Amino acid sequence: MVVRVARFTIGGEPLWGILDGDEIAPLGGTFVSTADILRLTPAELKARAGAERFAISSANILSPVTAPAQIVCQGLNYADHADQSGHAPRQKNLFFMKAASSLSGAFDPVIRPAGCQMLDYEVELGLVLKRPLNAGDRVTRETLGDFIGGLVLCNDVSARDIMFGEAFLQWFRGKSARTFCPCGPWLVIPEPEEVADLLDRIEIRLWLNDELRQSAHTRDLLFRPETCLNDIASLMDLWAGDLVLTGTPGGVILQANAALAQIVTTKLFKDSERKDAIVQEATAHTRYLAPGDIMRAEMRTDDSAVDFGRQLLEIVDA
Repeated sequence: MVVRVARFTIGGEPLWGILDGDEIAPLGGTFVSTADILRLTPAELKARAGAERFAISSANILSPVTAPAQIVCQGLNYADHADQSGHAPRQKNLFFMKAASSLSGAFDPVIRPAGCQMLDYEVELGLVLKRPLNAGDRVTRETLGDFIGGLVLCNDVSARDIMFGEAFLQWFRGKSARTFCPCGPWLVIPEPEEVADLLDRIEIRLWLNDELRQSAHTRDLLFRPETCLNDIASLMDLWAGDLVLTGTPGGVILQANAALAQIVTTKLFKDSERKDAIVQEATAHTRYLAPGDIMRAEMRTDDSAVDFGRQLLEIVDA
């Protein structure tokens, strides 16, 4: 059994509900956080759905991942993205963090920070933990469902000029602005024994202004989810409700070239000079996200049996 859980408002405090066709059935009980939701099995959640129904179109859909939460991200986890970024195949996982305050809904505007000239998208599959992951824990394909409670569509929005141009590599700063982690529209919660199979069958796509830019299948992941979780456990603790982003495929706006690489790796630049040089080189023949642009993303299994929903995100200026 797979249930799809949405967090939403209809003129009041946030509610949680199960999707039933084009409607949302609110859940009985008190749920403050995503961790609260993931304490229940799909059957228990379904049993809590009352008779009341709201049309999805009448609800304001919120991020189904709630703050506070740690957001741990895998970088360069698809070969085509690594290649387009100028990196050879990696021997170890690349990890970085995003701020929890970057979480936003699947239909909220994405705010381009003042002065940002290289705003980029990164569609990704997100894994939501339902129990702590600590030192000594060992995750296998067979036990993925013991740790992963939910799967969700995400976008790791990135300000490339801040990432590479300020203070010589500022990944956290360039990826953590408010609205830089659109999440949802809903959380897909499978039975534990279904998790590994689902993770093998997911397709993700992103369009910019109706032009398909990114398309991938989870079979193309370089480091599988169990490997990712084990690597994280060797480094740090995760808690129920924390989010792990599994990397983006090729097709992002930023494409590496020799001139950019030289600018990024030259330590003789002052920060402002480096940023100006990167922006000048990167934007000479490429257009980055600007106000009015629309990002549309979707995620589903390759047989269309499980729909993870769609995001529709407009870029606006701060």
